[in-house]
Amino acid sequence: MSEPLGSSHLQTKNHAQKLAGILGASVGVLRALSGGVQGVGGGALQLVVSTSSLTRISTAVLGAFVEGALGCAAGAAFGKALDEAVLSNYQCLRCHHSFQVSSRLQEGNDAASR
Repeated sequence: MSEPLGSSHLQTKNHAQKLAGILGASVGVLRALSGGVQGVGGGALQLVVSTSSLTRISTAVLGAFVEGALGCAAGAAFGKALDEAVLSNYQCLRCHHSFQVSSRLQEGNDAASR
């Protein structure tokens, strides 16, 4: 949990980022494995179909890792945008109040920290 705005009494919750990252990774892995069952060649990892079953299995596993990583990254980016724009992503550790920080205040704080 990071401390935004320079205070040690605030934390970010990042619920949407975490959830969307998990969902993206899950969808990516399932997509790759369903493509592996149907035959190699779909998704982010496109390889030549081989007659060896070991090659097909290893390609499906590698494809699952790649698709899972891509799905996780895409989901986390979407969730981060959702956290910052819609949800009350910040929480006071003293009173437990959740709130949203305006983008102008956040940009001013980022410029001051440089």
